[in-house]
Amino acid sequence: MNRMNLNRGNLLLEFFSEEIPARMQLNSETQLQNLFNKSLRQRDIAFDSFKTYSGPRHLSIIIKNIELEQKDQEIEKRGPRFDANQKAIEGFLKSNQLNLDETVIKETKNGKFYFHSQIIKGKKTYEILPDIIKEIVNGFVWPKSQRWGNTDLRWARPLRNIVLLLNDDIVKGKVEIGKHVFLNFTNFTFSHRYSDKKIIINKIGNYEQLLEDNLVILDRNKRSDKIINETSYLLNKQKLKLATDNALLEEVVGLIEYPNVLIGSIGKEFMKLPREVLSTAMRVHQKYFSILDIKNNLESKFLFVANSVKEKDRDLRVIEGNERVLKARLSDAKYFLENDISNTFENWNQKLKHVLFYESLGSLHDKITRMANISKVFAKAFGVNPELAKQAALLSKADLASEMVMEFPELQGIMGGHYAKIKNKQEEVAKAIFEHYKPKGVSDDLPETKLGSLLSIVDKIDTLSGFFSIGKKPTGSKDPLALRRNGFSIVQILINLKLNLSLNEVIEPSLKEYSCFSQSIKLSLIDFMIDKLKYILSDKNYKIYIVNSVLNTKIVNHISIKVILSRIDSISRFTKNKDFKILLANFKRINNILKNEKFPNDLVLPVNTKLFDTIEEQNIFNLTNSFSKEIIKNGACEESQDILISFLINMNGPISSFFDNVIVNHDNSSIRVNRLNLLKNLHNSISEYCILETIED
Repeated sequence: MNRMNLNRGNLLLEFFSEEIPARMQLNSETQLQNLFNKSLRQRDIAFDSFKTYSGPRHLSIIIKNIELEQKDQEIEKRGPRFDANQKAIEGFLKSNQLNLDETVIKETKNGKFYFHSQIIKGKKTYEILPDIIKEIVNGFVWPKSQRWGNTDLRWARPLRNIVLLLNDDIVKGKVEIGKHVFLNFTNFTFSHRYSDKKIIINKIGNYEQLLEDNLVILDRNKRSDKIINETSYLLNKQKLKLATDNALLEEVVGLIEYPNVLIGSIGKEFMKLPREVLSTAMRVHQKYFSILDIKNNLESKFLFVANSVKEKDRDLRVIEGNERVLKARLSDAKYFLENDISNTFENWNQKLKHVLFYESLGSLHDKITRMANISKVFAKAFGVNPELAKQAALLSKADLASEMVMEFPELQGIMGGHYAKIKNKQEEVAKAIFEHYKPKGVSDDLPETKLGSLLSIVDKIDTLSGFFSIGKKPTGSKDPLALRRNGFSIVQILINLKLNLSLNEVIEPSLKEYSCFSQSIKLSLIDFMIDKLKYILSDKNYKIYIVNSVLNTKIVNHISIKVILSRIDSISRFTKNKDFKILLANFKRINNILKNEKFPNDLVLPVNTKLFDTIEEQNIFNLTNSFSKEIIKNGACEESQDILISFLINMNGPISSFFDNVIVNHDNSSIRVNRLNLLKNLHNSISEYCILETIED
C-alpha cells in the first residue's frame, strides 16, 4: 500500500446486491454504521466520522480519518501471591513462558502478587479489515433474508460485490459466502441498471459523484430532494399540488436510483369513483401520487417517479405505458363498485357467518353481534342514540365481504361508509363506519364523531378481550395481532373525549360477551390498558412520576377516565406549591417508618382508640376517617380533585405535630402496634388518591 506511511486515511465499504426492498434500507444503514463502529472500537481503532448511503442495490459507508494502525496494547497478567508455594510460581512462569526476572511484585489491596506486563504491537488497519468485514457480513440481521445458488450466506437479496478501499487502495481479502465460494474485495462497482456498467473507483473522495455521473444518486436525501424539486416545478406552473404522502415518498426513494418525475392522465370515466378508491389503486399497487387542485379536489392526473434520466420520447412512452396500467386497475375498481352497489348489507352480513374472525373466537358475524350488544351499553357514556350505535355495529364489517375490499383491503371501513351512504343509511351511521378503524397508530387522526369513536372502541375492545381470553396477549417485543396498537387507540379516544367510564366499565361488558369471568384475565387486561395510558399521558408532557402516582393506585380501574385526567392535572399544578412539598416530606417520613413492618392486606387495620394517650393520635385517626369519607364523596367528581389535594395539604400540621409529640416505637407492644396501624390506615387512605412516594419533590 503506497500511502500507509500516513497516520490516518479514509475508508470505503460498499455492498452491491440485487434490489433490497425499500422498507429495509434505512435500517440497513443504521446496522452497517453500528456494526462497523463496534468492530473498530473493540480493536481500538479511532476515526472521525461516518457517512452511510443506501439505495436499491448499493449499501455503503465512508469512514473519515480512520487510524491506519492499531494502538499498541499493554496486557498485564497477575500471577500467584508473593508468598505462594514454589510450585504455583513455577506453574505461572511455565504457562506464560517467562523467567522470574521478567515479573514484578506489586502491592494490591489483597496483598503482594507477581505481575507480568506485555506490550502487544498494534497491527496495520488493512491487516485487520478482512476480519471486520466478515463480522459485519455475518452480523447483519434482515427482517427477511434469502440464500442463493450454492451459498450459505443469508442476505436481503443476493450479494454480488464488495468494494473495500483504504486510502484509495484496494484492501486484499475476501468473504466466504458458501462452501468454497468467496467474494473478493474489489475497487469497482456498477452503474444504473439501464447500462449496468462496471465503474472503477480510483478515489474515495470521488465515489459519490462518480456514481451520480453514472445515474446512481447514492444519498437518499438527495434523491428525495430531486423528486420534491421536480414535482414542485411541474405542478406549480399548473397551480396544482401533490397530496401529502410522506410514507409513499420514502418508499419511492428506496425504489429508484435516479429519479425522473413524470405526470400522467386519468380517464374522465374514472373520476366518479370515490376519492379513496382512486388514491388507493394508484398508491398501493402502482406507487403513484395523487394530485390536487387549489381547493383540494382530486385532479384527473397522477404523478409517478421513473428510474431513468429525462429523455422526451422515452418519457412519453413511459407515461403512456403507466396510463394503460392504471386504466386497467381503475376499470377493475369501477366493475367492483358497480357489483357492490347492486348487493346488500344483509347479504354481506350473511357471508360473514362463514368468515372466521379467529380460531375459537367465532365468525365475523359473531363479532359484530358482540359489538352491537356492547355498543348499546356504551351509548349513554358517549351521548349517542343506542339504536344508532347498534345499527352502526351491525353494519361495520359488512364491506369485508364486498368485492372492492377483497381487492383493496386498505379500503375496509372506508367503503362500508360509502356503501352505507349510497344505501341511504343515516348519515351518522355512514360516518361512524367510515372512521371506525381510526386511529391506526399513535400519530393517526382520531374519529371525528362520537358514534365513530364509540364504534372504534367497541371494535377494538372486543378484539382485545377475545385474544386475552384465549391467552393470546402480547409477549416481549412480539405483537403479531397488533393488540398494543388496539390498546393505544382505545386509550387515545378515552382521553380525547374525557369519558365518564372507568377501565372496569370499558372492559367488563366485552369479557361478558365472551362468557369470560376470570378475574386474572380481567386484571391482566386492565394492567395492559394502564400501561398504554401511562405511555400516552407521558407523551402529552405530563411528568411520568405524577402519572404513575395516580395510575398505580389500587382502585384506579374503578375511577373514570375524566377523573383520572382531572386528578393528574390537579397534582401537576400543586407540585409547585411549597406546602405540597411539605406533604411529600411528611408522607416520606410515614413511609420510612412503615416500610420495614409487616401488615395484613386489609385496607383498614384495627385501631383501638382507648389506647390513645395523646390528642395527636386522635387527630390522625379523625383525619384518616374524614379523608376516607371525602374520597367516597368527591373522589369520583371531576371538579373536586383540587379540594382533595387541599385536604391532604391541610394534614401537614397534624402530621408534623404527631411526629413531634408521639413516639411510635413505644415500649408497650400493644401501643406500638396500635400507632403503626394508625399510620398505616392514614397511608392507605392517602394512597387511594395517589401514591405520594412516587412523586419527585
